[in-house]
Amino acid sequence: MGFTTEPHGGAEPETFASRLIVVEKPCTCLTGKTLSRENRVIPPHSQTARQASGSSQGLQLVFKQIDGLHIKQSESPPSVQYQLRVTLFDSGHQHFFGHTWKSGSHSVSGTQGQSGRVLFNEVVYFHTSLCLSSVVAVVELVSLSTRADGSQDAVGLGFGLLQLFTGRADTSISQAEGRLSLFNGTPRALLHPTLKDPLQLNATLSMMEGSQLLYSIQPHPALTPIMHLLPPNILVSGHDSIPGVMSSTDTGTADALRKPRLLKSFSCVLEGLRVALFPSVEVFESDLLQLLNRDCQNT
Repeated sequence: MGFTTEPHGGAEPETFASRLIVVEKPCTCLTGKTLSRENRVIPPHSQTARQASGSSQGLQLVFKQIDGLHIKQSESPPSVQYQLRVTLFDSGHQHFFGHTWKSGSHSVSGTQGQSGRVLFNEVVYFHTSLCLSSVVAVVELVSLSTRADGSQDAVGLGFGLLQLFTGRADTSISQAEGRLSLFNGTPRALLHPTLKDPLQLNATLSMMEGSQLLYSIQPHPALTPIMHLLPPNILVSGHDSIPGVMSSTDTGTADALRKPRLLKSFSCVLEGLRVALFPSVEVFESDLLQLLNRDCQNT
């Protein structure tokens, strides 16, 4: 998840997003377990899903920069990079859903002991029919550093709640450009029973003094022609590869979703198609009985 937890027994800190499903570009070799994990999507709360509007709405989120970031001695550039991680959250039922989108890694401009700036200029797209005021985007700031063994250490620094929808029928999507203040701590705090009302965050959590994320949000109806290719509540970047969508010809931005275009379709005929579903119920029951018998013999 986007926030760090205190290490237990020497364990290394983790971020909030490490507990949710993170969408990344597929690598050339994935084990079945890894592939299943990376393609898993957490569904919305059942009661919220029943409140879905008739049609899905496309949104564009632009994360421009973070100003006022305090640079510690241990985080001197360029040894530390920074990343944004975004997850949809249903504040009415304290439920994270969808998956976690991760930005690229970016360096900070500034000197030790002073405030710095991180330029992201990242654009995120998604569509949803859950245009409710209780559905927000949790934006987490993460620092990335490289350990001595070459592995990467990700530590959550803070998070903020981005209001996506107004709750009004006439203009459900918030259209705004503003600055998002960040709280210290981990997004797991949103799951605490005493924080069912997001307005209580100001009274419970401390702010990251001086740090603000410059963002903009607006409807993106250009997603409508490709919504059948992009599952709802899935956050993607314009440079992500989406089957059926043409790659961008704009070498400056490489944003294929700003004005998405469909690949040319063609018809084909499959003959002699055979689908084998494994394991079958009979095989599963047989294997289960064998395992139970083996356990009984070993006890």
